[in-house]
Amino acid sequence: MVIESIDNIEVAYQLCKIHKIDMPIVETVYQVIYENLSPRQAVKNLMTRDKKSE
Repeated sequence: MVIESIDNIEVAYQLCKIHKIDMPIVETVYQVIYENLSPRQAVKNLMTRDKKSE
């Protein structure tokens, strides 16, 4: 089974970097897939990040 849009995560990650847009979920998913961040640590990172207006 293939995860929908998994092929697009690298493009989304590059676009958010090019345009300086903060997209923590995209960045974290990219890290899990391409940088071997553990899913457990990924969830912890997202849940404990500083809160801000979005």
